[in-house]
Amino acid sequence: MIPKIIWQTHENKYNDLLPFQKDITNTWKNLNPGWEYRYVGAEERSLAVKEYDEFLHSYYLESAKTHQSDIWRLVTIYNHGGFYSDMDAVCVKGIDETLLNIYDGKDLVFSPEGFQHSGIGSSNFGAVKNNKIIKEMIDKIILEYRNTDIKDIPNLPFASLENRIVSEVAMKNKELIFFNNDYYSHAAEYKTLFNSNLDVVFNKEKINYHTLCINMNWPIYYI
Repeated sequence: MIPKIIWQTHENKYNDLLPFQKDITNTWKNLNPGWEYRYVGAEERSLAVKEYDEFLHSYYLESAKTHQSDIWRLVTIYNHGGFYSDMDAVCVKGIDETLLNIYDGKDLVFSPEGFQHSGIGSSNFGAVKNNKIIKEMIDKIILEYRNTDIKDIPNLPFASLENRIVSEVAMKNKELIFFNNDYYSHAAEYKTLFNSNLDVVFNKEKINYHTLCINMNWPIYYI
């Protein structure tokens, strides 16, 4: 069983997030009652990777921030289990409610192939603790780093290494993965704003999220 933990990360500490970013995190908290929400800032993120593997951490430190997040999410889900979500993804339906009648018990949940790019991405995914497929992804990243000069790491293009390896390993193990992305919406606009006027599903009913927040007395920071 995948632990009921939701993970997100950004460069700042949670209290220093912008109002719209806090609204995004609250979609995950509000629509997933009974789940634990864990947010990790840059310092804690770096420490987690260092504790996992010193060599991996040395390359992590030289990586762009987006690559650092790619590494950390794999390490964290492997160590603890749960669901990871990018900060530009909002929850639109509870994870329990989404998977209740269709989840077939697999230990790993990814978005379908072709969502966002041609392969299988790690913008949102979930797994049990110590998942072997996640471990294979991490091991392959470390192996590729060992064959890469550390001076070249800062110049790696976006998604050139970590995302490619995630996709390759996931494609190879497709029969062991449950594919679904009905519980969230991922959009570039969420990098800079949040619009609470969106439809979500709560207690099996579709409702406007802004209306739901008012009804439930949930705060909305970004107006």
